[in-house]
Amino acid sequence: MPRISTKRRLILGAAAAFAGLAAAPVHAQKVDFAGKRIDVLVPFAPGGGSDVYARALQPFFEKHLPGRPTIIVRNVPGARSIPGANQFQDRAKPDGMHVMIVSATTVASFVFDRAKVKFELDKWEPLLLSPQGMIAYASPSLGLSGPKDLTKLKGQQLVFGGQSANSGELRFIMTLHLLGLKTNHVWGMNRGPARLAFERGELNINYDSTPGYVGNAIQLVKAGKAVPIFSAGVINERGELVRDPNAPDLPHFGEAYEAMHGKKPSGPGWDAWVSVSKMNTMMNKGIFLPAGTPKPVLDAWRTTIQNILKDPEFDKEAGKIIEGYPQFVGEAAKPIIKDAITFSPEAWEWLKNYFKTEHNVTIQ
Repeated sequence: MPRISTKRRLILGAAAAFAGLAAAPVHAQKVDFAGKRIDVLVPFAPGGGSDVYARALQPFFEKHLPGRPTIIVRNVPGARSIPGANQFQDRAKPDGMHVMIVSATTVASFVFDRAKVKFELDKWEPLLLSPQGMIAYASPSLGLSGPKDLTKLKGQQLVFGGQSANSGELRFIMTLHLLGLKTNHVWGMNRGPARLAFERGELNINYDSTPGYVGNAIQLVKAGKAVPIFSAGVINERGELVRDPNAPDLPHFGEAYEAMHGKKPSGPGWDAWVSVSKMNTMMNKGIFLPAGTPKPVLDAWRTTIQNILKDPEFDKEAGKIIEGYPQFVGEAAKPIIKDAITFSPEAWEWLKNYFKTEHNVTIQ
């Protein structure tokens, strides 16, 4: 069985993470949230990945923010996070007391569902981006015993369950498509129910974010009910796709593609996949303040985030939510956001055709 590392390494993603923060402690001293209630909006139902992310951070916000305010996590679920994000856009004040949790699905909605989206994600102020990887696994009934058997999936009928084509599932279903695999999609399922359906044998291929895999699906592997086959990989600071640091023994998508097709991936479909990977992996989870938040408030929050990431208690109690991936703080997050929501014309045309022909979904 491929080794899945659970070592929780906190790596601040770039030197730019510290840019502009040298004077932050001075500014932060001018901001005091004592006696205040800070609203953290999670645009999903309780118990999901974004909710877990917010609640893991909640006590550390209270510990490290100036004045030790009360943090209230508020769930506004529905329609791929659009209602909650629209509400944040309409109601959040730029005073540091209104915070938004963003997921890969929120980013996908912003990019692909413009008719319903009223929020301006690209104008919000990032506090933290937390990448999360993806581990794909299949049923041993398909004749697999490990990644080396990936080519045995050729010609077999795969069944996968997820939320929708234009959601956080996109990085996985695009991967299956580009690998040339035949897949029947069952929509309207969140990750937890999909994992249970896989366990019951109703689905024969599935994925989880790395924390979800390490915390849950790994038990299926140990029980002989699932076979890990590849990871999405992560994109490093040089723009290269590399193996997931939490699953170094699993091939990343590029390696899986080469195994299936005998050549390295290239072309507009590959370009589209890289952009979607930046969206779904590098922006898997994030924390934002509204546009127009004053610099002293931004500095206070960003200093707080830095202090949380360095807090040994956080690493011990809640470090599993970031699972050793680079964490991008403040200004360091902005280039990633730009990359995640920007597609080349060729990649966009490929995606439009893919959505329409494979899923009967129209994007503008």
